[in-house]
Order: sequence, then C-alpha cells, then structure tokens
Amino acid sequence: MKYSVEMTPTAERELKSAFRYIHARSPLNAVRWLKKIHQAIDSLEDFPTRCGIARESAHLGETLRQFVFKSHRIIFFVDEPSKTVRILFVRHAKMQAVGEPEDEE
Repeated sequence: MKYSVEMTPTAERELKSAFRYIHARSPLNAVRWLKKIHQAIDSLEDFPTRCGIARESAHLGETLRQFVFKSHRIIFFVDEPSKTVRILFVRHAKMQAVGEPEDEE
C-alpha cells in the first residue's frame, strides 16, 4: 500500500529558500535540483521506513526519519495508522538539527 505524502508549510518555506539560494548562483542547476528533490520526496510513497532515523528524533521526542538528497536532508514523520508521510523540514546537511541545543562555549 502506498503512503500519501504531505509537506508542512515549514518544509515548503525551507524548500523554496534552498531553491532561491541555489538559483541565485546557478539558475539551470536550481531547476534540475528542484525537479530531482520533488522526485525524491515522491519516492517516499513507497516504503518510507527504509530511511534512517533523523538527528531531530533525540531532541523532539518523536521518531523522525530522514532522506538525504545531495546536500539536504528531508526530515519526515511516518504516521502508520493513516499511511501518511509528513515532510516536516528540508534542511542543508550542515545546519544544526531542529531542537538541538546551541553549543555552549
């Protein structure tokens, strides 16, 4: 059975922000990147639990998974009862995990 895939407004904003950043540097690559990341997101319809546990799980108290796409992480929650994948965040891999405390120096 396929899962439905939904994006939260936060994930949509982060995806658009990443696209704008890439587009400012290389418009053609940005268009290709956007097409491919949408394909990656759509692939979560099939067996989303194949993806590893996201770092955010430790900080947010939920079992969140991640799909690593090039330099970005697609962070999502799998709701088994409703067979829904909710994309929560689209973040650059170098960014601090959501909910992770700031480094104290």
